[in-house]
Amino acid sequence: MTPRVEEIPASLRAEGGAMLRSLVEDLASFASVRTVCDPRQRDDFDFDCIDVVEAVPNELLWRQWVAAAGDCDHAVIVAPENDGALAQGVAMLRAAGIDVVAASGDFLRVASDKWLTAKAMHAGGVPHPPTWTRSHRKGIDAFAKQQGFIVKPRDGCGTSKIQSFTGIDEAFSAAGTGDIVQPLLAGRAVSVSLVAGSRGQIFLPAVAQEINTSRWSYDGGIGPLEDDLQRRAESLATLAVAAMPPSVRGFVGFDLLLGEGPPGEEPGQDYLIEINPRLTTSYVGLRQMIRGNLAARLFGLESGPVQCRFPADSVQWTPDGKVTQLGQPLVQPADAS
Repeated sequence: MTPRVEEIPASLRAEGGAMLRSLVEDLASFASVRTVCDPRQRDDFDFDCIDVVEAVPNELLWRQWVAAAGDCDHAVIVAPENDGALAQGVAMLRAAGIDVVAASGDFLRVASDKWLTAKAMHAGGVPHPPTWTRSHRKGIDAFAKQQGFIVKPRDGCGTSKIQSFTGIDEAFSAAGTGDIVQPLLAGRAVSVSLVAGSRGQIFLPAVAQEINTSRWSYDGGIGPLEDDLQRRAESLATLAVAAMPPSVRGFVGFDLLLGEGPPGEEPGQDYLIEINPRLTTSYVGLRQMIRGNLAARLFGLESGPVQCRFPADSVQWTPDGKVTQLGQPLVQPADAS
């Protein structure tokens, strides 16, 4: 694989840059850090505290990653699932003997493919939207009168290339061989992240995702959620981990849809939507929302219960990493621990 010369999609560039900046800052507080930087994003990063290796266009990207990480103790990859990029990067570094802080190859393979994720969730009894492909339409007749369907790539990242349609026939006409089709379900879009490090696994505060369904874009997040929603999110994500191949490691994000109902009545159905076997954009808000250093938990340098610094629904962030607390700019405090 060689670095592409065309422009990086704006949404991926904004979210990728925000995640990388946040992760580098946290890692640099307790370790020496080296990162390979795509020359198209060089202006996004102004780090004096780390060793930045600029990627060389038209040379094999993974070879450059391996060379840069050769004398490092550990590697953390921030990459999308598109075209198998994340799984391939992890496999190439591991083949070179580099310890990549990520899940097993089987976990990555299933989590990076939304069709395989759907099959794993249904087999494990985890609530998940009915999912079909052009060649697998079992149970579709029960949804013939359903109003609202979405089509998205099996290996898509975030809201990339999601399309919505009114009827099932229209959706299947638009779906390609690499797409899945699902009913458009009601609920609150929520994300909960898991940190699986050397001292065990711990869930971070669940947060709401701001998804614009008219243009299918991720517009940021807000959190932490109230206690009841926290419990529901963590319970569903725990079931999802159990249904996946072993073993989980590193940062893993779970996209959920939590059912809502009228005040005083039981909420609707909760669903596991996707599993992201990598750092997610929520990290930019979570790292400022809690006490301590999230990256340090990966390496056993911090442990114990996660403590929030702010009340429910008070911390908000944009896809490009701007974080506010009740509308005021928020920066990582020196005494966050």
